[in-house]
Amino acid sequence: MKIYILKIPSLLQPQYQAIKYPAHNKDYGVEQDFLIWLTKQKNILTNNPTEADWHYLPVYWTRWHINHSFGSDVVALAQLQTEVSKVIIDDIKTFTITQFDGGTLLNLGKTIEFTAARTTNKGIDIPILCSPHRKPPIPLKKKYLATFNGTFGTHPIRSEMAAKYEGSGDILIQGGLPTRFYKRWFWGKSFNVRTMQSYIALSPRGTSCNSFRFFEAMQLGTAPCLIGDIDVRPFKKFIPWDDMSYYAATIDELDYLLKNLDNTKALEKGKKAFQYWKNELYYQKWCKYVLKELDGYQNT
Repeated sequence: MKIYILKIPSLLQPQYQAIKYPAHNKDYGVEQDFLIWLTKQKNILTNNPTEADWHYLPVYWTRWHINHSFGSDVVALAQLQTEVSKVIIDDIKTFTITQFDGGTLLNLGKTIEFTAARTTNKGIDIPILCSPHRKPPIPLKKKYLATFNGTFGTHPIRSEMAAKYEGSGDILIQGGLPTRFYKRWFWGKSFNVRTMQSYIALSPRGTSCNSFRFFEAMQLGTAPCLIGDIDVRPFKKFIPWDDMSYYAATIDELDYLLKNLDNTKALEKGKKAFQYWKNELYYQKWCKYVLKELDGYQNT
């Protein structure tokens, strides 16, 4: 396989984004990460677009859209469409990496979108990653069957989940708590501590079908459970997700899962989740799966 990195003007790679999320995250995401990784793969890169099997479009979509009213600036969208259209040589051979909710928001023809935050757009699912959380020096004792920490207004399934488990002793659903790990962690009733005290970390979809919480839970060593109408766990052809995570399409399915949970297996999944995150899905680790997906396209 040979890949040609399309030449783009510097304005399509903003150097920063106005708002960082989650709160503890550095101004860095999968879009920047893949480009850095790809530039190191000298054996597959070519300077000749004609001999390339694929053309990579290295736009920093998330930074652009966040800096332009979160994709609602129609003038900025038109400018982006014009500039990107100038760059693409052959859309059938082109792919790009995007983390923004809804993807690129452009008409890119047959360009393949690897997307970390699908909404109604099509694309190949990839991890939605952020900076790792600080962890206490010793493991935390399990206290909850499952926990969730966050807002409820980004998707109805979150409100339904909150109503379902209100007042439950072993399923903790809380809103508005910080995701930043306190320096004095034993005082912090934060996402990090609660997640590590849980057998399962609930990761309901929000505006997009994916959730940062899913991969944050893996980093913290707790088995994540993605909840939503679409299973967007990435690279399912290559990754044995059922060995290290859970999925529920509805709150009823989640309720059945929790009522029949094997705590010992959940602990095992949490340990496997951390190892897989560390060795296969963290920054610079996940990128190889993009090539595997592209290779599959070539073979069909």
